[in-house]
Amino acid sequence: MTISPQAVNSLLKSLDYVLERITPAQLDAWFRQGAMILQDNEEGGLAYFRVESNTSEQVLENLSSSLELDRVKPILLLYCLALTGGDIEVTESAELVHKGIGWVSEDRATTEGSRVFLPPVVDLYGSKDENFGWYKVVSTHQVAHLEFGSFLFQFALPSSSFQDRRTKRESIVLKQDGAVSVSTDSDLANSQSNTLSATDMGRYFALFSDRQLALDCFTLLEDGRLDNRVMVEYPGIKRIYQRVQTNALEKRPAMMEMPIRQAMVELLVRFSLEQYKGLMIPKGYTKAASVLAKIQRKLRDKRTNVEDTAEATLRAYDILSKIPNQEQPPEEWESQDFDEEEEFSEEELSELLDDLEKKSGDAEGQGDQEEYEASEDVDFRGDFKPEMVQTLNKMRSGRGEDGDGEEREITKEMLEELLKQSAEIDMEGDGVEGVENAGVFAQNLMKEAGMTPPSNRPGQGFGPMVHVEEQGGALEAREPKTYVYDEWDFRAKDYKPKWCVVREKMVDEGDAQFFSDSMRNYAGIINEVRRQFELVIPESFHKVRRQPDGDEFDLDASIEAMIDRRSGVTPSDKVYWFRNKQQRDVAVVFLLDMSASTAEAIDEGKTTSGEQDAPDDPVEYMMWLRSRREGLVRRHYKRIIDLEKEGVALLIQALESIGDTYGIYGFSGYGRENVEFYVIKDVDEHLSDAVKRRIDKISPLHATRMGPAIRHATTKLERQEAKTKLLFLISDGRPQDRGYSREGVEKEYAVHDTHMALLEARRNGITPFCLTVDKSGHDYLKAMCGDMSYEVLADIWTLPQRLPMLYKQLTV
Repeated sequence: MTISPQAVNSLLKSLDYVLERITPAQLDAWFRQGAMILQDNEEGGLAYFRVESNTSEQVLENLSSSLELDRVKPILLLYCLALTGGDIEVTESAELVHKGIGWVSEDRATTEGSRVFLPPVVDLYGSKDENFGWYKVVSTHQVAHLEFGSFLFQFALPSSSFQDRRTKRESIVLKQDGAVSVSTDSDLANSQSNTLSATDMGRYFALFSDRQLALDCFTLLEDGRLDNRVMVEYPGIKRIYQRVQTNALEKRPAMMEMPIRQAMVELLVRFSLEQYKGLMIPKGYTKAASVLAKIQRKLRDKRTNVEDTAEATLRAYDILSKIPNQEQPPEEWESQDFDEEEEFSEEELSELLDDLEKKSGDAEGQGDQEEYEASEDVDFRGDFKPEMVQTLNKMRSGRGEDGDGEEREITKEMLEELLKQSAEIDMEGDGVEGVENAGVFAQNLMKEAGMTPPSNRPGQGFGPMVHVEEQGGALEAREPKTYVYDEWDFRAKDYKPKWCVVREKMVDEGDAQFFSDSMRNYAGIINEVRRQFELVIPESFHKVRRQPDGDEFDLDASIEAMIDRRSGVTPSDKVYWFRNKQQRDVAVVFLLDMSASTAEAIDEGKTTSGEQDAPDDPVEYMMWLRSRREGLVRRHYKRIIDLEKEGVALLIQALESIGDTYGIYGFSGYGRENVEFYVIKDVDEHLSDAVKRRIDKISPLHATRMGPAIRHATTKLERQEAKTKLLFLISDGRPQDRGYSREGVEKEYAVHDTHMALLEARRNGITPFCLTVDKSGHDYLKAMCGDMSYEVLADIWTLPQRLPMLYKQLTV
């Protein structure tokens, strides 16, 4: 085998990434495949070892047991839709993390109240099927938060299985704090409820002096309630769910290595994962463990709700907060079973709390207590932030609530205070001081909820911009309306996977006057185009006459047959007619080049066809002439982009007359991480005044990375069910962009990628057509289009009227 120093260097650079995907034993098979490619095609081999080719990625995928979310997201989305029966989205957790609103882990599942966020890849099991099962369980648990009301908690709503203690506890807390002076507990609760928090969840957590302990109790009890409810309501997933629970149990830390209080919280974890036997309990706390088991079991009734979880948490917290967080010698632990399903009683709880209070007093001074640390997460349950989600939902609805349900505005100051107090947010993360971090989170939350945050200084936005490195490997679509596409490397003869990010944006609205002026300036052409197009509109039913069989008698043919018979001539048997349904079924996407080069001025000495359509009436002529001159005052020259815009206006008139489905888009950008795809009229959008105003704002922008723009346009057309699909590319030159090349072969590389994108469209049943106003277009269009149709426009001034006529030729 030939040794390539460049290939060795590429292999060494990518080795860490490769070994994250496959085992050392599998590395040999991946390497051998790359060596074979290297011998046949050096460029392809180098791309393989850099993991910049689809072949390399596919070999890694086949060898690996890991499962990427992108590969199963459509299936998981359908699954979640079936569970909820309503609208829901499934996407990567990274999308939520990058919003900077409190979620920090890209590898954990979660929900913010409307979408399910999942880790990008799973590699927990030895097969893809098992990893897919894990994805299903995780998705089900997050959907359960939405289906079974985890975020719908109301402080004043009674529970179904416990005596309600929340209001009484609130009055005690407020009295202890000396917040107000009132005559009754009821007055106290009512007067102070709206000072605690803007949400019911915040008001509830304000009842606890140790919010972290309270959050852990609430999370474990609610997660256990949901797991049990899932297996009752969705028995089809029970087997996989129980397997995942068992695996989670195997990973739990040893209780005997924990301080006593943390061990008892870990006991709640084990109960929630259905382990009730063989549990190590610190001596003297068996009764406490038994009552905790009874509290947890009470939530297994499918009639329970999140208010029951809140009441169960109050009781579990009271027990745990009275247990010292001290180390216990190994000999002071004993194995216990709690599998007897005994009923919980308030009297037993009261006796236990008295015993714990006495024991706590007796043990005072016998040893230092350790600071309580949050329990280790159960991986498949993900990140649960009930207070944050309820806050975000209130903000999205445009209001907050005080404790009595009265509306109140959620301010930035309230958010900052909530974030500082919440146990759900790490305010010391990333080395930022808590006060400053609270302000950043608050601004980001207001942005996410569609509220306008206050800004202290011009240019201050919603936190730091996420920078994507230009060099490197695959990119990710981390923001709404962003999409990732492969790019063809003609030298490696393979795709670079996930190489370009397309950012879809709506064109701003300008003045509808441009559209009106175009209609007036090209009035004569528009009338002719409309007449031409109306000729190709088929009738809904076309009557086919003189048929041997049909719907009814053809009167003319029947009369002729009778005459022939009386004349002694054998009559024709074709005396019927039938309806032959004809229907035009066309969908088209127009893709406009909005690169900086379209700002090039055109020789104004040429006359437009519009001047040939000057009205004969003297008064109308003067009005027409004044409008023309006013246009020249506004701009003393016409640009390529202006002719594109006028052509679009004429196209719209023609397409509306014929009834075809159409979308109009523009593209530009700068670099592979920022391919801009502008919506002028979406393919499913009806013509409106807004569309006409957007045409005015079509402007020259940046570079021309055609490949990903064509691929995104193809994706839009693929969703249409029309028999005939057409992709119409309008450009002023060859494709070019920063990085759209390697080692000085920019033109070749870009042209080949564009050619491949056009081929992909054709393979998907779409007819591509390229029109350029670049007179040197023949030099590269032959390579770019191959045997696909294209045209180089000899006279750029004819672009507006040429577009509709070309379209007619292509679709008739």
